[in-house]
Amino acid sequence: MVLGVLASLVVTSSCARIPEAGTVQRGDVSITDPGPVFLQPRGPRAGAGPEEIVAGFLSAQAGGIYEDWTTAREFLVDQAADTWDPTVRTVVTARDAELTQVSGPTEEVIPGAPEDLETDASTSTTEAVDETPATAEISGQVAVSSQLDSAGRYTEATTGTLQDLAFTLEQQPDGQWRITGTEDGTFMSDSNFTTIFRQTTLYFPSRDGEFFVPDVRWYSSTNTAARAVNGLLAGPSQWLRDSVEVVAPEGTRLVLDSVVVDEDGTAHVDLSQEVLEATDDQRAMLQAQLEAVLLRVSGVRAVEVTVGSAPLDIRSRVEPVRDPVPVMASPFVLSGDQVSTVSGGGVEAVEGILPLTAADPTALAISPDGAQVLFRSGRTSIRTVATNAEPSQVLLAGKDLLAPSVDRFGWMWSGDMLAGSPLQVVSPDGVVTAVPADWLDGRKVESVQVSRDGARIAVVSSDTSGTAGQTRIDVAGIVRGDTDIPVRLSDALVAGAAVVGASQVVWVDESTLAVLAQGQSSGARTVHLVPLAAHSEALSGVEGAEWIASGRGRRAVYVVTADGELFNRATTGSTWTRVAEDVELPTFPG
Repeated sequence: MVLGVLASLVVTSSCARIPEAGTVQRGDVSITDPGPVFLQPRGPRAGAGPEEIVAGFLSAQAGGIYEDWTTAREFLVDQAADTWDPTVRTVVTARDAELTQVSGPTEEVIPGAPEDLETDASTSTTEAVDETPATAEISGQVAVSSQLDSAGRYTEATTGTLQDLAFTLEQQPDGQWRITGTEDGTFMSDSNFTTIFRQTTLYFPSRDGEFFVPDVRWYSSTNTAARAVNGLLAGPSQWLRDSVEVVAPEGTRLVLDSVVVDEDGTAHVDLSQEVLEATDDQRAMLQAQLEAVLLRVSGVRAVEVTVGSAPLDIRSRVEPVRDPVPVMASPFVLSGDQVSTVSGGGVEAVEGILPLTAADPTALAISPDGAQVLFRSGRTSIRTVATNAEPSQVLLAGKDLLAPSVDRFGWMWSGDMLAGSPLQVVSPDGVVTAVPADWLDGRKVESVQVSRDGARIAVVSSDTSGTAGQTRIDVAGIVRGDTDIPVRLSDALVAGAAVVGASQVVWVDESTLAVLAQGQSSGARTVHLVPLAAHSEALSGVEGAEWIASGRGRRAVYVVTADGELFNRATTGSTWTRVAEDVELPTFPG
């Protein structure tokens, strides 16, 4: 069954031409947002057989988001139409379902109905020939690329994921086939998904209020603003809940379940009386949250918050940092035995840092403020670099230590790369603490890096009980105590399920990781961009890729080869450019 596409077109004059003479003039250019594209679902064709009914039902589900799935329910008997819940999940498919009729009639004949009858099934008045209704069963499979839950949280599927489908149908007294049994949820193709849904980022303040921490969702392109505010008021995802602050008082909601955006782009957010229980600081933070979310929604230029149509009393203003930029524009590298910077196509030694002669450096780490540089010596210790003023000091000793990561509070993260070994943190004053995470039990940690907001950590781990190469990429919330000490990790959010053979992870931006992993076709290691809530993407390969680093954004991703060649994507954004030679271990703060 085919979905028709309805779209508004903006027509511009064809009379204008580019001036060929005269001075440069300043002008105002306005770009009109054409608005969302609507999919028009089609109902069941009179006389359609069981397999066509099922195919039509699946096809009608995508456009159902715009009309409460009224058309899709026409393929169901009344009882099934009343109980079917399409909102519990959205399954995004890589291709159409492959359906097979398991049981039922081999030929569909509706007495008295011409073969080319095009009227809606509901208009047919044909009497059933037999009082005992005929039944049929349709089964099949669909290739799944991703899935959304009812709150718009995205999960990428592993490559080759298939889901079984099963439908029961019954021929109605008028001769039409209808579905009597199906599972809840909506199925739609990748192309329909990208047409209907928009990635929307909710923001929640870090525990100290200094940073905004993202919680990425996908909402329908209609009423996106209202859906985003509802999501914000409902609170963060469970895995993030103990790592951020919730400032909206419990029970706060939109009064009319809508956000009106007027002609000048002001979004009017009218909240219920519960919001008045918030403190002055909480109200200021809620205003900042709503602005951070809604000003990224198409057409919104300002946000006005009211309670019962009266302006919410906000006496101060806060501006938490969103998606912070590293303090360094280019990475530190190891050139020979000297910690160096890469700039202007050259390599220069970092002033004040002594050479790492005979120290066997195998990884570098830099504190977020750029003030402290650490290195892993062999695999058995994490040390500070020696400077003109201070000797090198051992921060952590072990048997096979992870490359370190330093969070914005000055805590250094590492731990042994042994199955069952916990992650460990070292405080700025040298106290070593284990950080429990139940989901790492029995797994070997391969790589870690803390996000720049300090609220989350990305972890690559492998299953030591399974087949070699079975790695997993997780992101968890960091739960901290009163002194900012990490006390545990939250349950994990699995990211990049389609990426295999991962060995190293770094943060690219607030909600994207870069992962050094095995390529799907060549098998050689390459860089993958792994959004926390979208499809992973393998970048073009670099032969002999050995180590990666990233500032902010995909043009700040670096990769170094086993031969010491450092490549970056800044020049073109799509291909790799060599920027240095005879270096290793590129590193940004974090």
